[in-house]
Parts: sequence; structure tokens; C-alpha cells
Amino acid sequence: MIRRTLLVLLLATALVAATGEDALAAPWCGTTTTQDRAPALTGRPIRVVYAYAADGPDRSAVLAPQISADVDAIDDWWRGQDPSREPRFDRASFSCGPQADILVLRLSDSTAELRSGSGRGDRIAGAVAVATGRSLFEKQLVYYDGPVDNPDTCGEGAGRPDGDGVAMVYLGACTDVPSAVVAAHELLHSFGALAESGPPHACPDTRGHPCDSDLDLLYPYARSGLPLGSLFLDVGHDDYYGHSGGWPDVQDSLWLRLVAQQLSLSLAIAGRGSVESDVPGIDCAASCTTRWDAGSRVSLEALPAAGQRFVRWSGACSGSGPCDVTLQAAQSVGVLFAAERFPLVVGVSGRGKVTGAGAPCAAARCSRSASSYTPLRLRATPAPGWRLVGWSGGCSGRAVTCAVPMTKATAVLARFVKR
Repeated sequence: MIRRTLLVLLLATALVAATGEDALAAPWCGTTTTQDRAPALTGRPIRVVYAYAADGPDRSAVLAPQISADVDAIDDWWRGQDPSREPRFDRASFSCGPQADILVLRLSDSTAELRSGSGRGDRIAGAVAVATGRSLFEKQLVYYDGPVDNPDTCGEGAGRPDGDGVAMVYLGACTDVPSAVVAAHELLHSFGALAESGPPHACPDTRGHPCDSDLDLLYPYARSGLPLGSLFLDVGHDDYYGHSGGWPDVQDSLWLRLVAQQLSLSLAIAGRGSVESDVPGIDCAASCTTRWDAGSRVSLEALPAAGQRFVRWSGACSGSGPCDVTLQAAQSVGVLFAAERFPLVVGVSGRGKVTGAGAPCAAARCSRSASSYTPLRLRATPAPGWRLVGWSGGCSGRAVTCAVPMTKATAVLARFVKR
């Protein structure tokens, strides 16, 4: 079982609203959604979810600006700490630009069932996983809007460095701590910080946190009203980010986008079909170009439309097998779809027959069909006393055999004359 960690608040006298300094990063002009939308960025996304109890009010319209502002604030803060990387938040394009793509989720559990901290995180995480498809390529940032029994427990976070993870913000608790601080803290746990062994400053009583500075974002206790901009991403860079040790480093997380190391993957689609990638980012039914982190490994799948079949790859991939692309430089991939079969008309002039397309054809005109893009070998056999003069149409020459590529509807004529 994944070990779950908690962010606990040190109570102070002054109270600051959760929509304080770090929640005013950008105006909100977007819309929430109750149906999971495809991520706008390539790579492993961080889904943003607003969740409420089955019998609780849906306040997503009121809280969406705060949640979106948190995402913007975390992005800005992260680039200030490490200009080369930023969290790969799932965003959607709106009139004012890309903003957090917020999924609204009505949970099946009641307010009373989710009030207790015992099992609450597992219940919410399970519901979110079902709603978003349980992908190992995704992590989730969940804002739970409902009362909790411990007002000093700001959130929860857990995850594996190379797999799924979840970060939760409890909006009903810690109202004097900016929600962006809670969200960023729990995201680090969803990324797999802090490693169980290796970090030199791990707290003795809570190994998931460093204890060398109370200004470290991952410090186990938050100070009332302290904004995200006053905190640091691994003070000293020796515990969980940018360190030189042999334990997992959050800086290497695939859920961080390499800001200045983006390469294009161009996809040219011929025929009717689509192409999807294993890692979210490509779902194209027409030619498209996407941008990926340098070094990304992407597996492509060709999905023919009804009545079509996948023929072959070209460019960075070839043949009709799997297409795996590693982006050390910009790459281009072509994919060809075609009708499952093309019509073939075989004509015979004179006396003889043509075989190789099913039943022999000795009539003036025979209609057949053949698998597309599968070369078809035809043979012309003259009747006694006759000879083959040559082919025309989809075949040429005077050889008794001819290969028809079947790349389109084709007509072939074999001409026989008396000896």
C-alpha cells in the first residue's frame, strides 16, 4: 500500500482567506466540465479535479477561479525555482488563453461519510481514478469541497515516482493557509517525494518531509498566511529536488515539462483513420504536429475507420508493426490507411484465360476484388493455337505473369491472338 502523508497546520492567531496572495495569479474565463476532456499538452498530465459530496452543494462556479489561479501560481513559482521545468498541468484553451481544465466530480459518498479522515482520502482517490480512467500516465490534483473532522489537516498526497499519484486539498480545513501552498506541497508527495531512504534531512517522526528549514515547501508544518512565493523547492537541493544522491529525484519526474527542450513530432495521415499515442498527446484523425519533451518515448497506434485497414508506417517508423519513436530530434511519421479491398476488372481479348484473382477469367470482362496494397500476381494462359500479345491497364509487357500492386481500383486486359 502506498504510504500516505499529511500536511498539518501550526495554528496562528491571524487568519488569511484561502483566496489570498497566491490565488490571484490570473483572471478566470473558462468553463468547468463534468466529462473528462483530452489533455491539451503532450506528455503525462496532472488532472485538476473539483470534488464534492453526494449531498453537498456544487460550488465549482465559485471556486474555479481560485483553483485556476492556484495552478497559475504554482507554475510561476516552480519556474522561479527551476526555470527549466514546470508542472505539466492539464489545460484547456479559452478566450483569455489556456487555463486549468477543471473536472467537476460529484462523489457517491455523503458529507457525513467523508467528514472523517479515516479512509476519506482513499474514497476520493478511488472515485477520481474511475472518473479519469485509472491511467498510470496521470496524476491528479483534487480539491475536495466539504467539511472535515480535523481543521488542521490541510490535505493529503501520495504517489510513485514512475506511476500514478494523487494530491488532495481540503478546502474545509486550514483556511489561513493559501490553497496554492497546500496544492504544491501535496503535488510533491504525488511525485514520490520524499524517498524513504537517502535524504539526509528527513524528519525523524515523519520521513516524508525534510526538517532542515521551515521555509522548505515540503516542511511538515505550514505557517499561517505565508504565501507560496516565500517558500523554496528543496532548500539546499540535497533531499528531493536537484540533488546528487542515488535516491529518486523529483527534478527527473516525467510530470514536469522541459520548458526549453521541446521537439516536434509531425504526423501525416493518408486515408481514413486516426492515430493515438500511449502517452497522452496524440489523438489525430488528420495530419497534425505536436510538441514533446526532448528524449520522450512515444508509442503510436494506427486505428483505421470502418471499412478501412492500416497499411503501413513511413518516416521515423516503417512496416506495419509497432511504431515507437524516441525524440532525440524532430521526427516525422507517415501512416497510410486504405479500403480493405479494391475492385479489380480483368479483361480478356481473344482466346485464353487469366488466373490469380480467384476464379479463372476467360470471358471478355470479369469483376473481382482484392486486398488493398497486397500485390496480386496474375498469369495469362493462352488457349491452344493462341499466344499472349501483351498486357494493358494495370499490367504491361509481354511476360505471362504480372504483379498488380492494388493501390487503387484497377483494370487489367490480357490480349491473345492466333499463332
